[in-house]
Amino acid sequence: MHYKDELTELVKEALKEGIPALVKDYGDEDITVISIDADNTTGFGDDYSFTVFVNTEENQERRMKDDDDDADPWYYRFCEVEMYIVPDPDCFEKTLTFLNEGYASGMAMNEVYECIVNAVEKLREEKFFDSVFPHDILIAINGSEVFGVDDMVKFIVRMNGEALSKDYVENTDSFI
Repeated sequence: MHYKDELTELVKEALKEGIPALVKDYGDEDITVISIDADNTTGFGDDYSFTVFVNTEENQERRMKDDDDDADPWYYRFCEVEMYIVPDPDCFEKTLTFLNEGYASGMAMNEVYECIVNAVEKLREEKFFDSVFPHDILIAINGSEVFGVDDMVKFIVRMNGEALSKDYVENTDSFI
């Protein structure tokens, strides 16, 4: 198996394990967005880390109420800074070992994000998210430091389809 295919499978398995845990942790709220961040620029030997961001209707409403200015709903919907943060979820342990200690340890960040997108596409094909959530949720990546807006939009559409990505695509000026 090629290392990119192996990483895609590891990310897919991590998400299959981790997303039900997110539902359990945030189940009292209506999850609307899950965003995945891969980073190897933390200054700790350039090892990769993963962070998952979760947004809910309730969190977005709270954040908007706390904003003294005219709150932009798209910023509060899609900007990871405004979401709940889950640093280094346990479900990514095998993925991180593969990236940081395995033969894929020199993998570029754009390749890692491509594997994340591929894993989400596979989970969509398998209807995994439909089996976990009562409604559609947007899956995103926090890759704006690596990719331009056009590439980010392409990834979002690949992971979610055009209809579900519509609000994200039409409002990128608010949060990217």
